[in-house]
Amino acid sequence: MIKQLILILLLGFLPFKAMAGVTVVQALSFGSWISKNNNAQYDITINTNGTYSFDSSGFIEIAAPQEGIFDIDGLPVSTAIASVVVTQTIPLSASGENFQMVSLQEAHPASTTAGGVAQITVGGTARTSGSTISYLDNTYNGQLEIQINF
Repeated sequence: MIKQLILILLLGFLPFKAMAGVTVVQALSFGSWISKNNNAQYDITINTNGTYSFDSSGFIEIAAPQEGIFDIDGLPVSTAIASVVVTQTIPLSASGENFQMVSLQEAHPASTTAGGVAQITVGGTARTSGSTISYLDNTYNGQLEIQINF
């Protein structure tokens, strides 16, 4: 059995569509940065445990990133979770250059609760284009898909 959930999040919360109930405990955010350079691909990485790293050749930190934490309900009760797959469906975009989300990672419980809830934690890497075109001062939003396999 596969349940797919569509979440629109990242760097500014937007409304979301989902096939199950989703409560955003903490929105996934890559933080706030000054882009110093786009002459190569530079990364900002947030791990599922909240630790993060960034390439200081490409960025100056303003506000730290945070992992995303989502309670997903309406799932089968007390059911083992075989796997969770997180994919980017829309890049982090605003006007101008986009950021690609790569190396997406997740942490999930072994099974849903007796109430049919699973808490999924999401992290990953936001990567610049490396095109030499400057990033504009904007909030960049993207979309992820979380697929829970039972």
